[in-house]
Amino acid sequence: MLDAAYPLHQRSKGAARVALGPDGNVVDLFQQGSAKAILPRVHSSVPEVVFLNTSGGLTGGDRLSLSLDIAAKTTVMAATQTAERAYASSAGTAEVDVDVRVGSDAFCLWMPQETILFEHAALNRKTRITLADGARYLGVETLVLGRAAMDETPQNLALNDLRHVIATDGTPLHAENIALTPKTLLKRENRAGLAGHSVFASLVYIGPDAEDLGPKVRQMTGQKAAVSAWKKRLVLRIEGDDSWDIRSILIPVIKALGIHDVPRVWQT
Repeated sequence: MLDAAYPLHQRSKGAARVALGPDGNVVDLFQQGSAKAILPRVHSSVPEVVFLNTSGGLTGGDRLSLSLDIAAKTTVMAATQTAERAYASSAGTAEVDVDVRVGSDAFCLWMPQETILFEHAALNRKTRITLADGARYLGVETLVLGRAAMDETPQNLALNDLRHVIATDGTPLHAENIALTPKTLLKRENRAGLAGHSVFASLVYIGPDAEDLGPKVRQMTGQKAAVSAWKKRLVLRIEGDDSWDIRSILIPVIKALGIHDVPRVWQT
């Protein structure tokens, strides 16, 4: 009997880079593979950048790179077209690299839609935000464990989600590392961890008024979220079981901290 050759599984690779000049004019646009970037028509003075992964999700061996440069004194909202899905990985780990550079006195609102983690998913993601003097940043990240409508409760997955915000001189402004393993998921009922929830979100705002806005955000969220504000930094964390419920808490806070709006893709 002839030996059979088994082909390697196809993996997706993509890179998208957008650079915006003053007033949101596009000065550079690069797209490769499964990564795309679009700038939808908006009826406001704030441009929007929407990244998308045309492969339909991530699995082991996939590589995705997203980059955004914002000119000085420019406000930009950036998001992803839809929720990103990390599927079961037969081999290897999916790698996502996000690099955002914000010019002096500019404001970046980085608001990707939810990341849904399925059973046996393996994902490493690195997000780096670099702020010039006077720049502000508002970032939101939401993680969802499986699909509640399908009664999915992932028990085995690997996530390493590293998020860094630094100044242009390399001074660290904020850092957090979200790691999930099968061992973590075994303790999902722990009140110091997931507290039995399947959806959790982080909001980070860095700006000169962050500490002053702390009391206002605490009043808005009440017992629904944990809020800390200190040294030009505000951090909000929410846990729940439905991503739409999480959004209903996040959106008023985003509007209060940002430009009184959210990306259009959040509204569909």
